[in-house]
Amino acid sequence: MTTLTTQAETVAKSRYYLKNKDNETIETADEMFERVGIAIAKIDTRYGRMDADASLTAIDFISMMKELKFLPNSPTLMNAGTEQGTLSACFVLPLEDSMEDIMKAAHDIAMVQKFGGGTGFALSKLRPRGDKIKTTHGIACGPIQVLQTLSRVSSMITQGGKRDGANMAVMAINHPDILEFIECKKVEGDIHNFNISVGVDSNFMKAVESGSEYPLINPNNNEVTGYLDAREVFSKIVYGAWRNGEPGMIFLDNVNKDNHVISEYGEMIATNPCGEQPLLPNESCNLGSINLANFVNTDQIRPYILWDELRSTIKTSTRFLDNVIDANYYATPDIEKMTKATRKIGLGVMGFADMLTQLRVA
Repeated sequence: MTTLTTQAETVAKSRYYLKNKDNETIETADEMFERVGIAIAKIDTRYGRMDADASLTAIDFISMMKELKFLPNSPTLMNAGTEQGTLSACFVLPLEDSMEDIMKAAHDIAMVQKFGGGTGFALSKLRPRGDKIKTTHGIACGPIQVLQTLSRVSSMITQGGKRDGANMAVMAINHPDILEFIECKKVEGDIHNFNISVGVDSNFMKAVESGSEYPLINPNNNEVTGYLDAREVFSKIVYGAWRNGEPGMIFLDNVNKDNHVISEYGEMIATNPCGEQPLLPNESCNLGSINLANFVNTDQIRPYILWDELRSTIKTSTRFLDNVIDANYYATPDIEKMTKATRKIGLGVMGFADMLTQLRVA
């Protein structure tokens, strides 16, 4: 039987356990893990395995969750086995410079966040504020207005009735509206459901180092619209991060050096809301964490890491996350197509400090 702390049990009842039509909790932690494990293991039968084999896989999945050695991301715990809602936590959606694409992004953000996903966007392709629009003879509102619109859409959505929507917005350092972007969250609470990050590269950092200027480029026509002092811009980023944590920085050139499918699918443009998972446009990623604190033998005079158990759990949790890709319910056909093409998973760790404490490492 799984034993949760009082705080964990409170959170689980509020967010994760299934409820009936009267909003009464109808499952326990063990029943939640069984629901999830059976649903994810059932995918094995799609690849030619027998029902009995899938049942054995389910036992492995359920066991590692009940022992709190591995936990998947929230949407999987909330939605697996219910036949509704996404099982992935992380999404990056494309945002092109047209009214149709902006409204499609607004629609897709609602569909993703309706059942628990978080979304990332790149604002870099949107024309700067004040730019002329040939088709309507109007003036562009600019990416910050688009960001505020997407934020309002996200505010309408409470993810599966469980939590508020979460987002990431990225803008390239050479966008003409970069200074407005850096300052757009200087008042605490503004655009509250978006984290923001400035996309930089080695050329910008070299300009910071040398104290030189760098060009601003209009993404609509690739024309240089002006120059900024790189050190002054960097100082504004640093000050904002010190003031209230906004903006962050993402080194997009380094991200894409490790993007081995870049030639076929393009470049990674943004990350998920917490920044740990860069993704291609329309990609999603399901996450999970191994709890390192539960892999220490503390019965001995000299505690040690249970390497064989850790190795086995890594293999089983990797298989679990890969199965989630096929068990998933996708918000849009474009997301399903891209996710199944690249099959991104994110396996991380938690409990590292607790593990060191048990090992008596100062």
